[in-house]
Amino acid sequence: MLSIKKVNTQNEFSKLKEDWTSLLKKSRSDTIFLTWEWMYTWWECFKDNKQLFLLTVYDGKEILIGIAPLCMDKKKTAGITVLKYMRFLGTMPISSDHLDFIINKGREGETLKAIVDYLFQKIKWDLCLLSNIPISSLTAKLFRGIMGNRPFHAEISQVCPYIPLPTRVEDYYSSLSGNTRNTIKRMRRNLQKKYDGFEVITCEESDGMDSAMERLFELHEKRWMAVKYKGNFIKSNVRRFHKNIARIFLKSDMLRLYFLRIQGKDAAALYTFKYNNKLFYYQGGWGPEWARERVGNILTNLVIEDAINNGYSEYDFLRGTEDYKSRLTDKKREDMDIFISNSFKAKIYLLIRKLYHKMKRYK
Repeated sequence: MLSIKKVNTQNEFSKLKEDWTSLLKKSRSDTIFLTWEWMYTWWECFKDNKQLFLLTVYDGKEILIGIAPLCMDKKKTAGITVLKYMRFLGTMPISSDHLDFIINKGREGETLKAIVDYLFQKIKWDLCLLSNIPISSLTAKLFRGIMGNRPFHAEISQVCPYIPLPTRVEDYYSSLSGNTRNTIKRMRRNLQKKYDGFEVITCEESDGMDSAMERLFELHEKRWMAVKYKGNFIKSNVRRFHKNIARIFLKSDMLRLYFLRIQGKDAAALYTFKYNNKLFYYQGGWGPEWARERVGNILTNLVIEDAINNGYSEYDFLRGTEDYKSRLTDKKREDMDIFISNSFKAKIYLLIRKLYHKMKRYK
């Protein structure tokens, strides 16, 4: 018999760290964005007007075998709540890819069924949005059978390119087209010649981390302002989250923050995470005055080289199908969103949402 306990206070959440980390390592969904550190820091920074709904699943011996990392949020129109909806921790206003339930290997079917039954029987909500679940996960494969006649639908939400890394840098470049290889060599050679060299700096000291993150925010914002868009770090609470998580990940050897420095100035930045011997590219930025030198592309390839030299098995670009990614790899993963309706209001909302996106496609 499985039992479910609801965790709805931050104090209880904080006490879960050790058991959460142990279970994540035993699961098939072990990724950086499901770590206790990432999820707890997200809750600290974005908990306003939300309710914590962590569901912890235990077997008959009171051993933790599953976690549903959820919270209750509200959709409002003109200040009036129109929907109560469940969603994963770690989602908006930041980006977290490859989310999922955290379940002990071999216990996925029974545990996921217990979670779904609990959601429908014990909690009042209109809509449940389970976002960015890998379509390769067992959740995606088991969900239809577990849901039965309950209404839901799934759709592809993100495409995430990645590079399986070889053991030698030479083999990586051999996998690229001749044109791409020559372009990378030419860009690097021209930058070296024009500015009499450059260097790659990694931030490894906690004392200077806030300053380094501010430089990242500035370069990221400049990059997007050049094309008249707002960057992802524009909000103060988002900046606070990333400063906090950078300090935490630095202590755990999970942060890799790179800068390309030219003539004493930071021209480009790459904000990445190391986890399970993989490198995850989260965000980057560069000054528009360096755009012609393609400093972002140069730094990306230097970081990939560094990952290979350090023996990493993969470079995950995460979400987005930008051209520079497709030039470096044709490998990709897909994440999906699962929408579960539990009221007439939710069905109307999903219908309007579907019509809206259909109209956008035909504009």
